[in-house]
Formats: sequence, structure tokens, C-alpha cells
Amino acid sequence: MSSRSAYAELARYYDLQHASFVEDYPMYRRIAAECGAELRVLELGAGTGRIMIPLLDAGHIVTGVDESEEMLQIARNHLASYEPGRYKLICADNGALQNEPPYDLVIVALNTFLHNVSRESQLGTLRAAHIQLRTGGRLVVDLPPNDELAHQPDDGQFEFEARMIDPVRHTEIEKFVASRVFFASQQQELSYRIFEHSNGQSLKREVSFRLRHVFKHEMELLLMSVGFLPRDWQWFGDYDFSPYDENSPRMIMSAQK
Repeated sequence: MSSRSAYAELARYYDLQHASFVEDYPMYRRIAAECGAELRVLELGAGTGRIMIPLLDAGHIVTGVDESEEMLQIARNHLASYEPGRYKLICADNGALQNEPPYDLVIVALNTFLHNVSRESQLGTLRAAHIQLRTGGRLVVDLPPNDELAHQPDDGQFEFEARMIDPVRHTEIEKFVASRVFFASQQQELSYRIFEHSNGQSLKREVSFRLRHVFKHEMELLLMSVGFLPRDWQWFGDYDFSPYDENSPRMIMSAQK
């Protein structure tokens, strides 16, 4: 199953699970502030609009692109209180963007780049970022560190991941995940088993998709392939802008066009 079709099922659960994740907010606000005031920001793989909100609150104009209409519908609900002219949501493949004005900042947040499971898709996303950026504009991609794949479960056994309450439907949700690793292709298959309980009844959903992990030097070659020059790269190991090293929990790339 592709991640696009998977998120047709997972969109609401993803939003509930990630609603409280704000650790990367200060980083994006700081990067945007360093780039200037009232930026034009493009987020590729915007999902339910989580990163768009702090950037809109900081006074920027934000466009979010995602392949999942279900994810974007939730984003529309979250952004309904903002002035419509300050944000835009586009349902499209990253590589299919056309006729967009130049952006000052392009963001690919929180592992979203891993949904590019083919070389063509990886290059398509980075090429879109390069095309959409103005000269001097900045790309930021938030990735897991080089050793992340080696630490992932590889037995296909379901383990408890999260318990959530849907405040609208008043349901209790239990989410389980199973992982398989395919080192030859640098891919990880994630399978989710979700139980939603209400009034003594339970609804079960199962969905799976693959991610492709990417290493630092591989990412550098991809960046060079679409026109980002090495002299304009920075690598951070966490949202506090610490240098990337062996013990870093994140691998965050910043490149200037």
C-alpha cells in the first residue's frame, strides 16, 4: 500500500497522535526569522498543518502541499480561523507543482522525506524545492540519524505504540505497530493495527506502508543532483541547532539555493 492510500485511513489518528508534538516549532520559527519578515514559506508534505500553524502565528504566508486529501481536510479545519489569503493548501505530488511564485523557505518536516521510496521520488521532491525557491532561499529537511534503521524492530510483531482519546467522537483509540526492515533497499515496512472503542463496541483497522531511510552522504549527492551546492549546506543534530554527530537524535539538513 502506498503512503498516500494509507493516510486516507491514518489521517485522523496521525493528527491526534502528533497534536502535542511541538519540539520543532522553535527551530522553524528561528530559521524563518533569520530569513526575514513575512516570508513566503512552502511546506512539502504538510499533512494536517501542524508546522503551518506556528509559522502563520509568526506572520508568514504559508503554502502546504500534500498528496492526501484526507490529511489536508484536517488541515483546513485547523487553519479555519486564519485569514484565507495568508495560507494555501494544495493536494498534489511534490514533483507536480506548477506556476507557484518563488518561496523564501521550503520545509520538509519530521521524517516526511522518508515517504519518497524511490530515487525518482526523492529527486522529484528536492527538485521541486529547488525550483520553487528564490535565489538565496533556504531548504530545511528533518531526517532521522544515519543509524536509525539499524535500531528499528525487524520481527514483524505488533507492539503497543499509543493510546489516544478523540475529543470529538468521544472514542478511545489504541494503536499498535509492527516493523520489518529491508536493508538492501534501505526500506522499512510499518504495519498499523488500530482499535477504536466506543459504547462497548470496537472498530479495527489495519494499514501498512513503506519508508525509505536516507543517509547523510546519500542525501548530499541527491542535493547536488538537483542543484544545491555543498558550500551552502548545514547539518544539525537536533532542534537546538547542535552539530550532527554520532549521538544526535535527529539529522537536520539546511541548504541555500
